[in-house]
Amino acid sequence: MSSRRAFAWAFVVAASLSSLPACGPSLSQIEQGKAITTKEAALDDFFKSVVALRGEVDRAESDRKAARADLVKALGLAETAEAGAALEAAAKKAKTLDEAGTSLHLELTPDAKLLVLAQKRGKTSEDPEALAKAVEQSVKASLDVARRMGELEQRARFLDTKRTELSATPAAKSGDAPRELEGARIVLAELRGRATTEAGLASSFVVGLAMALETGAADTALAKFTGKAARPRPGGGGGGGGAPAGGSPAPKPKPSDDFEP
Repeated sequence: MSSRRAFAWAFVVAASLSSLPACGPSLSQIEQGKAITTKEAALDDFFKSVVALRGEVDRAESDRKAARADLVKALGLAETAEAGAALEAAAKKAKTLDEAGTSLHLELTPDAKLLVLAQKRGKTSEDPEALAKAVEQSVKASLDVARRMGELEQRARFLDTKRTELSATPAAKSGDAPRELEGARIVLAELRGRATTEAGLASSFVVGLAMALETGAADTALAKFTGKAARPRPGGGGGGGGAPAGGSPAPKPKPSDDFEP
């Protein structure tokens, strides 16, 4: 085929392709993360609120990673370590401490606190107090992310109710408003799902961390409520007293009406 004929053939193909209909409708501005201006204050404020909400949900993943930044550093991991790697490393660290006579128990309420019980069975180069500080910071930050995501999910529901109300107004019937309001419905449904997922991931990390660190200090934690002495650990060489991280002695246990032995 001559070069002239090849060029002509390519031109015909290109022209044919350009005449084909689009594969589907283009996304609305709101679905692209942009708020349109309708000159109707109520609609414009609504679209701006949806875009702002999307921005907050978009930051959730980075917020979850930032929440465990101090912990992954204390565990000797890279800053980019995923949640699963952090939990695995925490479990190994807790096991090492336990074998050296230091038990751990993470309390989540009323405030996150890692109980460190030294029973003097051996020595280790690990610093449980440094780990405790990182754990407590990570747990508090992760729970804060979960709380904020719950609030954002509620905001998305509120905005969707607002969208329904606005759709019934005369201003919503003209121009690009109908298309953008439909786009907002799609965006808000997505944001509700993402916020719920992000809240679950943050909460699951906290629960997983509590399980990873648990090395038998639960009895001592329970003794604070029952007033009964904790059961001695096998091979413990005598019971060690429990103290929250930070070195302050544990308060003398007092019976509580909130617990039925």
